Amino acid sequence: MQLLPRLCMATGTGGDGEGRRNGNSSGNSSKLATAVSSSTSSTVSTSSAAAAAVSEASSSSTSLPSLPSLSSATSASLAAFFAHVTTLLPLSASSAAVVAAAAAGESLHGGLVVVARPACVALHDLSTLEATSTSDAADAAAAAGSVKCVAHLHGGSGGAAAAAAVTGHQDGRLRLWRVSSRSPARLRLAAALPTVSDRLRRFPVPSNHVTVRRHHRRLWIEHADAVSGVAASADGRLLFSVSWDKTLKVWALPSLRCLQSLPAHDDAVNAVAVAPDGTVYTASADKRVRVWAPGRPDNKPPSRRGARGGKKQQQQQSGVYHLVATLSRHTAAVNALAVGCGGQALYSGGNDRCVLVWEREDSASHMVAVGALRGHRRAVLSIACAPGGLVVSGSADQTVRAWRRAADGRGYACVAVIDGHDAAVRSVAAAPLPPIQKQSRAGGDDADGGEEWRVCSASFDGEVRVWSLRVSGL
Repeated sequence: MQLLPRLCMATGTGGDGEGRRNGNSSGNSSKLATAVSSSTSSTVSTSSAAAAAVSEASSSSTSLPSLPSLSSATSASLAAFFAHVTTLLPLSASSAAVVAAAAAGESLHGGLVVVARPACVALHDLSTLEATSTSDAADAAAAAGSVKCVAHLHGGSGGAAAAAAVTGHQDGRLRLWRVSSRSPARLRLAAALPTVSDRLRRFPVPSNHVTVRRHHRRLWIEHADAVSGVAASADGRLLFSVSWDKTLKVWALPSLRCLQSLPAHDDAVNAVAVAPDGTVYTASADKRVRVWAPGRPDNKPPSRRGARGGKKQQQQQSGVYHLVATLSRHTAAVNALAVGCGGQALYSGGNDRCVLVWEREDSASHMVAVGALRGHRRAVLSIACAPGGLVVSGSADQTVRAWRRAADGRGYACVAVIDGHDAAVRSVAAAPLPPIQKQSRAGGDDADGGEEWRVCSASFDGEVRVWSLRVSGL
């Protein structure tokens, strides 16, 4: 195996990795969150963290080996400040179980964060940190069960495509949530996938039934195990779900029908991410990341039937995905994925405690690994990207690390190590600080021209914490 260069050096000691599938069973803590009214600021010196890592990073047996650092960023010139803003409280003690969070795109006013719990799904405004829409008890009962993943739906002009969020559950189903037109404060359950009508339509055809294990058959549109990851296309028309049943499924949101089911990996699939151009990435416990692209493989022209079948048939063929490449550089199960830089960069994290950085390479098989971000002591469970070159990773070591991409794209600096959770960090999300709040701070401590983000971290301890991260001296 070719050695990987280090993009950022940070303190790291040995520790056992925890996979996504094994880690889910630890989220049974009943601890309730406590709101924090006053923020406590901390300063992170990135230069000292990088220096301390030189002698320790190479001692990890499970981490990927590395060559000398490629980083050209002068981390000593960066100063990062982070503060705990608040903790998003569960509505009741029964809802303080496993949670997940996902940030909306920057196109929204200030951004939204979706918080999913077994008994509640809520949308929070990152500007006011208030819950704008919350599911009621009746819908929560219909969606009872462990929530494994959550994603925000972008775009959409109406109907099901205008749903605010989608959640994946232990029972193998996806549930779409939409803000009620009559009561904007209510987040109602719009649909559960696969829908009853889709199942009834396909049930009479024998070829629609597949064997999932010995003496057990299901419709190919159904997940046979927990839904571990979900993501939506940039235009909000397609939805992608992955499961521990090793498959990737493509859904059409306007019709709420399953378009395609792909045998994606040789082991449980843990994460999925979608690039702006529609390219889909899946990560699995088989240590691989796979790349899927829309259209027909090998640039084959559409069939005559598709050409004559009208607009509907052509849309169905354009939504077909095929395997483009397999990325094999991790040494352990891959748990998390995130797409950054407008789809030109991919970040993957796993049980080897590293965040691998992949970049587009025309001469290679779609993506090439250019380095690794190190520092976590245990498995990386979640990754998120935000405009401004920010990459955030959550780990089983109960910390959140923030990485900043250099302006020239040739290196990264670990600008903050955020701790405060009492359990593994299950998911993270990040979004730039709303412009209105930036203007209100003009002339204050933001006069140095720094950038600020809201970082959300959801943990197995039942807490969703919101942090303010500011990086200056760029």
